[in-house]
Amino acid sequence: MASMSGDCPIHAPVWGCVLIGGRSSRMGRPKHLLRRAGRTWLELTVQKLMTRVDGVVLSGSGEIPGTLAALPVVPDAPGLQGPLAGLVAVFRWRPGVSWLVSACDLPELDGGALDWLLSFRHPGIRAVLPDLRGNGQVEPLLAYYDCLCGELLEELAARGSLRLSELVGRPGVVTPQPPPALRGAWRNINTPEELREIDNCCRMGKKGIH
Repeated sequence: MASMSGDCPIHAPVWGCVLIGGRSSRMGRPKHLLRRAGRTWLELTVQKLMTRVDGVVLSGSGEIPGTLAALPVVPDAPGLQGPLAGLVAVFRWRPGVSWLVSACDLPELDGGALDWLLSFRHPGIRAVLPDLRGNGQVEPLLAYYDCLCGELLEELAARGSLRLSELVGRPGVVTPQPPPALRGAWRNINTPEELREIDNCCRMGKKGIH
């Protein structure tokens, strides 16, 4: 396996990764296949990422719409669970690449939030984990993971830890608070009730985190 730490290039390419391995038990159906304006959430997420990155991969075992069949699919790293399994897998698959990582259930994701994450991309930054309300609770599934972060992810995996929030406090991991106008991009949807709420908000032209 290629090195994922000290030899990471300063101007490494940035790829997008959409995690599609969740069970969606509270929604009752795969969230990434929910539709808006005739397209699945997964298709919309990929489209938004593609405007900011060099390539997009799907991570996990979820069903993939035919329109996205040409995208690489990276299986979860063996022996791991949860989002960490997907992140470790893509870092092993493409060493030397930095990642914008997104969950599949962020219907208000937009380019402004992606630009904001990328604005923190400087030498020595290993990860950008947004703290939406400034209370120490970070959002690791719309976040930036520099190619320098691979070593930290492997350390979590080796310890048997599945919580990406344990990266907080490590050198090079920053937790900025997004501007209020961008925070809706991190709003995830888990239940049919939340889906109806956000659909109603969209029909009324409203956005935001609640």
